[in-house]
Amino acid sequence: MMQRLFKLPVLLSVVSALIVAACSPLAPQRPVPSAFQAPELTDAEQIAGDTMAYLMEVVLGRAGNPAQRSAWATRGLNLPLDFDLVAKRMDGPVPLRAELMVLDTNILGLSEVLYHYDRRLNLFKGKRDNDSLYPCAELMATRLFLVHKLYRGEKVGLAAMIRGKGLFTPGSRDPREAELADMNLNDMEFNFLKAVFQSEPAFLRYMEHPMLVSTLRRIGAVEQDAFTLSADQSANYRRWACPSGKPLQRSPVTIAILPSMNPMFDSSAGSAGAVTPSPDYQTIVDHLKKAILGELTRKRLDADPSAPIERLPVFFTPQRPMAIHPGNAGRVIEDVCPKADFTLILLGKNVYRAIHIDPENDIYPHEKRIYLDVDDIRYQQIDDDIEAIVDAILPALSTAASDPILGPSVRLPKPSPLL
Repeated sequence: MMQRLFKLPVLLSVVSALIVAACSPLAPQRPVPSAFQAPELTDAEQIAGDTMAYLMEVVLGRAGNPAQRSAWATRGLNLPLDFDLVAKRMDGPVPLRAELMVLDTNILGLSEVLYHYDRRLNLFKGKRDNDSLYPCAELMATRLFLVHKLYRGEKVGLAAMIRGKGLFTPGSRDPREAELADMNLNDMEFNFLKAVFQSEPAFLRYMEHPMLVSTLRRIGAVEQDAFTLSADQSANYRRWACPSGKPLQRSPVTIAILPSMNPMFDSSAGSAGAVTPSPDYQTIVDHLKKAILGELTRKRLDADPSAPIERLPVFFTPQRPMAIHPGNAGRVIEDVCPKADFTLILLGKNVYRAIHIDPENDIYPHEKRIYLDVDDIRYQQIDDDIEAIVDAILPALSTAASDPILGPSVRLPKPSPLL
């Protein structure tokens, strides 16, 4: 019947348009959503998304304490995908929460970082003066959904979900069968996620966060396609990279001090929610630099009290926290400060407990980096670490003392080692 409705001129026009479209190399049939950082997220929420990406690895049993990974990978598999049930479990007594999550005290420091940058992700959702020890029901529900998918070896069509995100909003129509197939969701899974996203709309925006998308692709939770692969390219910290020009003070050694999963940054300054280092964090960094320079001077004087002080290292200290852990440290350092001769990764209080750091592979002397807890720096419990740092950089500084390119050694009674 429809064929009879086409007259010849109309049919020729349609055929011509199809030929032109088929010959065009820039006419994709289906738009691919951008994986770059979602404009709806503030700076603080961007940092929360970075942290959530690593926390999700831990609570899915793909990172963190090896002894807990099996429990995290399977906890909740016996529960149905029912958001009301999840919310009641999380609002109920501790034994009920334990059906959804492992009561793992190792992740408390990491969780506090997450809540610092987005208090909606806490069980109390920022409605009280203090935060709960537990995450919000929406976060645990998202984990439960992914645990079910991973256990069955199924991958979510995340790109299709983002294309059809209007389907998850209140009052939206039911998804078509083909749309569910593209998302690789059944009716129960779709309705479960719709309830999650309607309870906390920010979660749908977090699903476009490059670091989270890239992580979910890497662990096999979402399909690999143009969208997720472009997220891999966007999931970096090059925007905060070490200056490419010459440092203000010539030196043969650069030490990068990188804050990782660290809540010591203020997000309240300014209406745009820009994140800035707190005075407390600045003090911690200053103490660290002072300790390094002090140990450097001591070792040099012990070796030869009459020798002049050789050239000093310069420090690179970006003003934005990142999510650095053994799984991505090499890549992040290469993006942010590839010329660093040694890197110090400053973790928030007790965050190291959520990270499995293998001393035989992940830190000095096997890698030119170490992880430091901010409280250990605050209370001067890093003597061994400082000695290791100085031992690592001292040969280059000593060699430079007589380097004809750098010039002779000089005495600097009051050094200013900042870039």
